[in-house]
Amino acid sequence: MSPSQTSNFFNDFRGRASQMKASAPAARSGDVVYDYESGAYVSQEDQEGFQSLQQLLRSDREISQPSVRSGSSAFAARSVGDYTAYSGQYSQALSYFAPTYTSDPFMSGKRNLKVGPVNIGLGLYQGFEYNSNVQRSNPPVEDFISSTLLNINANYRLTQHNVLSISAGIGVDHYFNHPELAAYGNGDYLLNILPGSTLAFDIKAGPVYITIYDRVSVRPAVNNAFVGAAAAGSFGVFQNDFGIAANWQINSAWALALNYTNTFSNALGGNAAAGGGNNDQFDRTMNSIHGSLTYSPAATWVLGTEGGVTLLEYEQPTLNDATLFNWGLFVSVPIGTSTTVKLSGGIQQFDFKDPTIFAPLGPGDTNDLSGYYYNFSITNQLNARFSHTLSIGHESSINLASNFITADFVNYGLSMVAWKGGRFSISGYYEHAEPSLTDPAFPGTQFDVTQYGFDLYYTHQLTSKLRLGTGYHFGRADSMAATQDFDQHGFSVDLNYMINAKAGMNLGYRYFITDTQGANADATQTRLILGINYNF
Repeated sequence: MSPSQTSNFFNDFRGRASQMKASAPAARSGDVVYDYESGAYVSQEDQEGFQSLQQLLRSDREISQPSVRSGSSAFAARSVGDYTAYSGQYSQALSYFAPTYTSDPFMSGKRNLKVGPVNIGLGLYQGFEYNSNVQRSNPPVEDFISSTLLNINANYRLTQHNVLSISAGIGVDHYFNHPELAAYGNGDYLLNILPGSTLAFDIKAGPVYITIYDRVSVRPAVNNAFVGAAAAGSFGVFQNDFGIAANWQINSAWALALNYTNTFSNALGGNAAAGGGNNDQFDRTMNSIHGSLTYSPAATWVLGTEGGVTLLEYEQPTLNDATLFNWGLFVSVPIGTSTTVKLSGGIQQFDFKDPTIFAPLGPGDTNDLSGYYYNFSITNQLNARFSHTLSIGHESSINLASNFITADFVNYGLSMVAWKGGRFSISGYYEHAEPSLTDPAFPGTQFDVTQYGFDLYYTHQLTSKLRLGTGYHFGRADSMAATQDFDQHGFSVDLNYMINAKAGMNLGYRYFITDTQGANADATQTRLILGINYNF
């Protein structure tokens, strides 16, 4: 629904079409060794174990992202209404067609089996956690939590160019003492299907590559709507995305990509204990069609135009139905062999129906959007050891506390192999977000918010089997409502031990300090995590 989301989808889809041109991959035994010079596990079979810059930034920033097991409050205000992935402050570096967590992040998915014509990769994660303050409340409530996650990555190549595949992360959480404090539901077991879990059928029809896909996710979400001075509550959301995408290489220079998606989102039982309440107003259906036309005569620089339209319908009249449109131009230019610059910009037009419900039951927002967007990014790899990336943007997206929200944001990330066995990363973010309705006369209205922070993370391969990681996170949120301001400090220490070629164990420590200004809501949280990975 936002231009950056559209662009990321088509980048990912074009990469998927390129992969389809390759022949069927053989099953791999998964034997890997650690290469101290590169700071990564390397496959003994094909030497393809090196992590990309995006993968490195993703793993090094794990403490800062409110993903499946992070705990940071640094969610992006511009992404609260987006259920496609976890709304971390940093630009998503994940594939649209792959789950947001893998059980073998340090072995690059090399664990494959071959059963007849089917390639299967299975990874199992089992974690046990002590959490001293599950909801970061005052007074605190502690609990023990069990987390089980199964990663599945399988494909069946019917012909050389027709492939049926599944990539999914499915698991359950169990709260031993206080299941009522789970983000959604009141049962003892909480289902998680990670965003990006996808069943797909890839087809080649002449010069056209087609992907028919169905993505399913069940995950926690953040409720920033109708809460006023109270802390934002959490709830659960089930989302299903069914779509058909096609990429047509018209000739050596021109390519056209189209995508249609039907999305159904259902809010799962609001948890009053978690501040969620009844969240049925977030149930919605969306039908989207987007296109991207690119011109690249030299197969180096790319000039293109992309955008589309989305029809948004809510199941209840609390929030307003809308027609969302964006379209613009982009150019991507490599500078030398180690730098890529991308610039995009265009228009956004959001037309909302008139509200039927006003405060305090709903926002009663009467605002439409007629605006612009731009995104600029530059990625530079100085050498095999040092890489960094910068992204700057301005765009609008739908919101849960108003019709839409407009944000200016900056992300920066740096990753380097400091010395043999050691890797260091630093990343920072800034976001200023303005919701379309900020009138203090309306109770429960969301206010402008400015967020910024940074993350430091260092990992060191102590031996061929033992890895140490330690990190620090600082985040600040400033709002017109003083009771919504907070500072957060996060500390982490991780030990990862490779038991053998297929199994690993990790021990993690997390300590968060949340200092809320103008309210007696300061909280601390200690988390001790023991996890075991097994890759079949």
